[in-house]
Amino acid sequence: MDINLDKLDSVTQTRYKEFKEKVKELLATYQQTDQERFDLVKEKIEQTNGNWDTTIKLTSGNSMESVDISQLLAYEYCLATERITNGKVSFESTLDKLFSGIQKFRIGNPVPGMDDECLYGKGFDDPTAIPVTSKLYRMVMNAGAQHLDYFRDGSFTGAVFIYERGTIKGFAKDEKGNPVDMKIDGIDFSDLSKGQSLLTNLRQTAFHEWTHNAEKEVIDSTSPTIDYEYQSEDGKTYRNYERINSYVTSENIGNLQEPQYIISTQRDSQGNRKRYFQDKNGNLRPLSEVKFGLDTKQLGIEYCFSSGLTTREVMPNGETRMHNIITEGFVEETARAMIRAIDPQVRDIDEGRYPEYVEMAKRVIESRDVNLGENGQGQTYADFLMHSSELKRDLESRTVVLDDGSKVDGLHYISNYADRVQSRQTRKSQFYRNMPNVAGKLNLSKAQINKVRQSNLLQKRVLTEDEQNYLRTLLVGKNPNNQAYVDTVVADFVDILGEEAEFFDGIAEKLGYLDRTIEEQKSTNELVTMDDMISAYKEISSSDRKRRYETVRSDIEEVNSREGEKIHE
Repeated sequence: MDINLDKLDSVTQTRYKEFKEKVKELLATYQQTDQERFDLVKEKIEQTNGNWDTTIKLTSGNSMESVDISQLLAYEYCLATERITNGKVSFESTLDKLFSGIQKFRIGNPVPGMDDECLYGKGFDDPTAIPVTSKLYRMVMNAGAQHLDYFRDGSFTGAVFIYERGTIKGFAKDEKGNPVDMKIDGIDFSDLSKGQSLLTNLRQTAFHEWTHNAEKEVIDSTSPTIDYEYQSEDGKTYRNYERINSYVTSENIGNLQEPQYIISTQRDSQGNRKRYFQDKNGNLRPLSEVKFGLDTKQLGIEYCFSSGLTTREVMPNGETRMHNIITEGFVEETARAMIRAIDPQVRDIDEGRYPEYVEMAKRVIESRDVNLGENGQGQTYADFLMHSSELKRDLESRTVVLDDGSKVDGLHYISNYADRVQSRQTRKSQFYRNMPNVAGKLNLSKAQINKVRQSNLLQKRVLTEDEQNYLRTLLVGKNPNNQAYVDTVVADFVDILGEEAEFFDGIAEKLGYLDRTIEEQKSTNELVTMDDMISAYKEISSSDRKRRYETVRSDIEEVNSREGEKIHE
């Protein structure tokens, strides 16, 4: 990653100077206080033979300085793991797992010709998988960061990409043949004037993606630690891991051959906007028909692969549906705990990422550790990071009786709620979706809408009496005739928050863990405007385990449909 400071605004230049000085200070401290382990990290990075990006280069005029960010992040990740697990997972064990699983790390964008082997698809054997260096990848996966598993020469490995936000000029063409630019998501390295510091952003992003590697587990099929398939209390059949006999690869296809892309505004029969490409005969065809001619190769043995708390529901027709959202909450909660373990004074963690999922994960982690007794502190983090099947098996073994008398296992008790959040089927989701109608009925001005945004009241988990009154004042404005309707709206929102809190507060008891009141931490980003907090909406696909983004652009919808799923990716 190369940054030309001369092209950036003065505030961003100052932020980079602060970033450079802070990283150098930390590197010097770790070198002095923990030289042996610090040098182990450096050796591991060198052993990747250049597949790990190591620095962010800052240039100005004829001068150039390199910030050794990767060594810092990798060292802190291992140190933080040791701390949050209360020493149950050693620094060295985390280091080995990190570099055995993540053999490619990029800060910036994938490198054509070097990273074509990294594929985005529905599974390891998906012939329609897409190389991350292709234009098609950018069109269907507007990602900011991603962890990818793939096979190379028959060996399982992984890669993590932290992308750079920006615009690709002349990316494609429109129906008239005019060039179309493409905006891509990621960290905005060219503007650090607002939001998180670059160091916190990189920590939160890298720790999250690296934890996706840590949660994954190879299952020994001869003596599995968890059942391949089981029937839950809800009568459904779930699979805990994949059995892999083959994989697809782009290792031997040479340069990627892509068609001429046309950005079309046509909509399908359901009203969804679809893009098309132009084939060699000039016909517009769906992007799903783009193929890269990937090779399919057989593995000599069956490979059994588990991904954290993910399960696959086996449908009556034999097809499977992925349940993977709750694992994102555990990954994100772990990443945040790591940051606080490194820097207890941190104040700019982005808490808008997966708030409901993180809250559920936090409740499970806290109460399960208490349930394990005197030596339980840090055990749930340790299980999740080193052998997640143990945590999954524990949750699966717990029977939860629902209000209607039906039953479900503990894992799917929280996973099903996460699914409802992701699909926007909760009462809160419905409330947010209705806010444009509320604004219209109240005839709110743009200034009033901005005040509601900046108040952050609609993103809180609890509203005090004073906050409720202030929200009423913002919505009523100068029209007292709105008061009765506004009272109803605010009362409904408060009731929704109470229902949500009741669910979170009841998790420990429902799962059969010893209850423990968790004092909710004050948000570290209350000074961030609503626009900053809702700039991206992350939607997780249930079909392919990969994390994806969807930018939400409508004024009111952008503010009020937020369920806290802002993410760098």
